[in-house]
Amino acid sequence: MITIETLNAAATRRHLPDLAAVLVDCVTHGASVSFMKPFGQGDGEAFFAHVADSVAAGDTVLVAAFLGDRVIGTAQLGLDMPPNQPHRAEVKKMLVHSDGRRQGIAGSMLRRIEEEALASGRHLLILDTASEEAKRVYERGGWSRFGFVPDFALLPDGGFCDTTYYLKDLSPPRGTPVSAASVRDATASDMPAILAIVNHAIATSTAIWSDEPVDLASRQAWLRDRLAAGSPVLVAEDGGAVVGFGSYLQFRAWSGYRNAVEHSVYVRDDRRGSGVGSALLAGLIARAKAAGKHVMIGGIEGRNTASLRLHRRAGFIEVGRMPGIGEKFGRKLDLVFVQKQIA
Repeated sequence: MITIETLNAAATRRHLPDLAAVLVDCVTHGASVSFMKPFGQGDGEAFFAHVADSVAAGDTVLVAAFLGDRVIGTAQLGLDMPPNQPHRAEVKKMLVHSDGRRQGIAGSMLRRIEEEALASGRHLLILDTASEEAKRVYERGGWSRFGFVPDFALLPDGGFCDTTYYLKDLSPPRGTPVSAASVRDATASDMPAILAIVNHAIATSTAIWSDEPVDLASRQAWLRDRLAAGSPVLVAEDGGAVVGFGSYLQFRAWSGYRNAVEHSVYVRDDRRGSGVGSALLAGLIARAKAAGKHVMIGGIEGRNTASLRLHRRAGFIEVGRMPGIGEKFGRKLDLVFVQKQIA
């Protein structure tokens, strides 16, 4: 049975041989975790002796996964941040022994690390990894990819490796409860309200990359086309008024994209930040799952931090960024693609 424990300094020193054995195994099998070959048990124990000192100083939280009495995995949370970053921490040295791979150990340690971060008053977490297997763990855990550096470090044998940066914002959504608005299917009678939301976004924001307002006939045709394609159109209603809407459509027309959909969510300007977007996004995710879709994709303007944060909290990860691809209000616009695996 696998158990996850947070180790104090004394426990860290007591388990130095097992902790070192995990690190040595990872380096031996080619993990880029700061060390070069040859790397032996003594090197590993010396490293974790320093970690124990850091735990004692309150600068590091050390988590270990146990298989019975044996340490089979370990991870660290670095708390020693500059004075202007008291809300941030770094996840480091996520290590699983080769004997314990593909048992969910890394995911379990990651969840404990997140709990420890919140207990320490840290809500913005950052990490980097060169491992494709680790990327899958982080992305399943709702971490967002935000950067890639080629030839960042050396592998234990000496070859270059790339690294990918991830972040996760653990802070709770701000605003009124999501339940303040109910989500339902749109009808033709909702089109005037949807039209007003769309045209306000066109006139005042870069959420829609268009300069020309649309008319009611075009919105009615849009609704008919979406429904004919089997795509949902949802509205958020509060007090009898439509305060937002969302929909999705197959990502590309080719049949190979049948299980990938691209969605959009728009919220009335006076209700942004109130949980309406979260409610609509949750509704679209539920509909896509029920329809047997596998992937949801969103395209977001690069400076739309509210939408990027909304999607991160819903488990979307950034998968691509296209700088300067659009233009509006006299400035170039970046397009960020985010994605969530739902099946």
